[in-house]
Amino acid sequence: EIGVGGRNGRRARSWDSLRYYNRKGKISEKPEVILKKLDAELGRRTREHIAYQKANYPKEEWVKPADIRDHFGYYISIVVGSGHCGGTSWGQYRGVFANGIKNALTIEQLDELGINLNIYYHSYNGDSPNGKPASVDIKTEREYFAELKKWNEWRKTAGKMFYLTLHPSNTDAVLRRLRASKRKPPREKTRVEQDHYFVLTNNNGSLLKYTSRGYRYSWNKSSGKKFRTEEIAEKYRQQLVDKGRHQAESWKVERIDQAYSFLVLA
Repeated sequence: EIGVGGRNGRRARSWDSLRYYNRKGKISEKPEVILKKLDAELGRRTREHIAYQKANYPKEEWVKPADIRDHFGYYISIVVGSGHCGGTSWGQYRGVFANGIKNALTIEQLDELGINLNIYYHSYNGDSPNGKPASVDIKTEREYFAELKKWNEWRKTAGKMFYLTLHPSNTDAVLRRLRASKRKPPREKTRVEQDHYFVLTNNNGSLLKYTSRGYRYSWNKSSGKKFRTEEIAEKYRQQLVDKGRHQAESWKVERIDQAYSFLVLA
């Protein structure tokens, strides 16, 4: 998620401050060109701010280039993820583009999801220049370059700008398909029967669960939180100690000789 710092100090969602690293006049760009121009942005911003500091502040107040990298969002008024502009590093900002390129879908894959590209012309006064190409849904890479060539030729003669957009056939259906493609199948579990299990006990009884105000326990040892092996119980006890949970040091691992079944990952 991209956000910007508003005038009232509160964060606002917006894409307005996001830069685009295409070459002049290009509506789309090669990945290597985007990353090259993106890296040049860091150098330019750093040089500009250093020059500004030298002209306006004493040397002891200058910010180092490393600080600009660590708080890059502050200098471009952009937040990546949560927090404030100053908490967004250069790596986080660059990652928006690098990860986007890495995970990008082809035009054909977008079509399978029900999303098509569309090149169009928009005017606030509603005019429709002569010779303007008809907007069509673009479903393949071949169609994209053919349409782009057509619109570029029109722009040269009409002197008008055109835009590229994504057009989902059904937003809810697209979201379902995207989630389904990323959803991992549930890991299979098998039920293991054994004649014993382990619990954590202290002078009060056996541990049921920890809460925000302490912990719950049972007077009946066999009713406590059950562990399949002594090693698992001891690991859990040690985690409570390491986290400084209430009376964590008081717990002892105890074996209960009663039948119980556990679901275990296959």
